[in-house]
Amino acid sequence: MPSRRLSLAIMLLLLASLACGFLSSEPSPTATPTVVATPTLAPTATTAPAATLLGEASVVTEETAGAGPVEPAATEEPAGPASTAEPELEGGEGGEQPGGDPEQVAVACPAAGQNLLLNPSFEGDYKPFGAFAELNHAPNWFPWWQDGENNLRPEFKPAEASIAPNRVHGGAKAQQYFKSFGQFKSGLYQSVLNVPSGSRLQFSIYGQAWSCEQNNMCPGSTSVNPANMLMRVGIDPTGDTNWSADTVQWSAYFNPLDQWQIACVEAIAESEIVTVYVWASPDGPRQNQDVYWDDGSLVVLP
Repeated sequence: MPSRRLSLAIMLLLLASLACGFLSSEPSPTATPTVVATPTLAPTATTAPAATLLGEASVVTEETAGAGPVEPAATEEPAGPASTAEPELEGGEGGEQPGGDPEQVAVACPAAGQNLLLNPSFEGDYKPFGAFAELNHAPNWFPWWQDGENNLRPEFKPAEASIAPNRVHGGAKAQQYFKSFGQFKSGLYQSVLNVPSGSRLQFSIYGQAWSCEQNNMCPGSTSVNPANMLMRVGIDPTGDTNWSADTVQWSAYFNPLDQWQIACVEAIAESEIVTVYVWASPDGPRQNQDVYWDDGSLVVLP
């Protein structure tokens, strides 16, 4: 009996030992993980409501600049073709352009009427201007020029139809001036007497220019690689003989290379004496740089 009890006790101990081993092999319960809040970056600035995406932005013009948000271009009507007219160069130094009256009838250029100029076609015996033997000018016309600032005094002489008929617009002569390998700012003027004070005047004249980089590049005396000759005409309605006076009213510039073109300007006479001017100022030096003027007219408009 005691041995049986001992065997039963041993068996119970073995069973208890196996039970403990089985329980120890079971996985431990997993603990609930602690969620750590990850710090987030500050939000970036959002697109302004009025802004548009690339490719949709409206063109900003002078009218819309600084006037607040620009409306998307998608809602706009398609723009028409751009104007092909070339803008006129402003008169620049020496007076303002005469203002246009919208009710005034357009005047032809040249206008008809009695020509108040003396020797308008630059004929007659050309004589030197004072002590300058190279400044040969037509009667009743007088040269002017600016020295310095890259400007040199040009030479003046008659262009003769018997030698170069294409350089004379009418008659036997035209006034020519030039400066080889140099720039100049120069022209001619004439003061006209007995002008009805307060009358509206028109001054017109034909101009031509030749500008050639090197003489051997210009067959037939044509312009090759030319400078812009920047020619224009003016009236001083006060009769002053200073070409740089701010009272001179100038036309727009023109560039009549190898052809005759007419230029016109209008002004209201402020006295019984007015002065008319022709001007040329090439924007770069060339070997041949010649200016021609012919057949001017100063008339009182109706």
